Amino acid sequence: MFNIFKTLEIKYTYEHKVKELMFNSVWINLVSLGSVYFAIDSLLKGNWLVVLVYIAGSVVGKWVAMTKMYKIKNKIRILFN
Repeated sequence: MFNIFKTLEIKYTYEHKVKELMFNSVWINLVSLGSVYFAIDSLLKGNWLVVLVYIAGSVVGKWVAMTKMYKIKNKIRILFN
């Protein structure tokens, strides 16, 4: 989710969409705080698998943000209109 929101942040900054950028920034911070909390908590308990999951999630998130987000966004717009 973090990578999707970061990609949208770049897009909204480029398009000068201040309202969307501010709303997106809230979500970036919430997702970032949550992921850091769970990652650190798991590492302190000795679960090193969380590192692999964190890296894999980052890669998949970037792929979704770059290839699938446009299609999903259009479907969401149709749903709310």
